[in-house]
Amino acid sequence: MIKVLFFAQLADQAEKDFQMLEFSTGMTPRSLVEHLAKTLPKQLIDELQSGATMLSVNQVFAAWDQPLSEGDEVAFLPPFSGG
Repeated sequence: MIKVLFFAQLADQAEKDFQMLEFSTGMTPRSLVEHLAKTLPKQLIDELQSGATMLSVNQVFAAWDQPLSEGDEVAFLPPFSGG
């Protein structure tokens, strides 16, 4: 299984903070979003695919094409800034 976490407005749009998904060989964050598109609102999927959303795998910022492994935790984070 892969645990998918949503934060801030992404969680609001998903109407949940996390979702568990079956792992499949060759899965990447990009293909994970394609899988999520089957059950989540189009507006959320569009935001995830916009390029502005950051993602982490096991609490480390990651690339969209990074291979995932069984048991990984993938988090989607909306754009943010410091000050």
